[in-house]
Amino acid sequence: MIDQIAIVVKNKPGSLRRITSLLAENNINCLCISTYDAPDFGILRMIVDDFDKCYRILEERGELVMKDRVIAIPMEDKPGAMDGILAAVGEANINIDCMYSYISSRLKSAVLIFRAEDIEETESVLAIKGYQVIRDVKGL
Repeated sequence: MIDQIAIVVKNKPGSLRRITSLLAENNINCLCISTYDAPDFGILRMIVDDFDKCYRILEERGELVMKDRVIAIPMEDKPGAMDGILAAVGEANINIDCMYSYISSRLKSAVLIFRAEDIEETESVLAIKGYQVIRDVKGL
């Protein structure tokens, strides 16, 4: 499983830039990023190459930051690939809380990232179905 950073940011101009500037100033590479908005605030979720350093810096700067564990699954970049993963999870009656994907240049494939209630059970279900689980950011 991989550690994901979640940050509550105000829904106003410059909020995201404040975070990306901190990353740049501290030589932290953002591997994946996703935002979810609401009228007054948003949730910024990201996977970085140095989780501990990033978390500490954001916390020191007064950001409301949280740690989540997520699952990363490589998938073919073709129709139906995501549906197969979601079918395996759904058949096991596992709920997905949040999800996003990206194209990994290193893996030369798409990667589906999501959070579920029981990470270990979800990883086990996916492994039984033949899916590879990426367990470290170096694998992204």
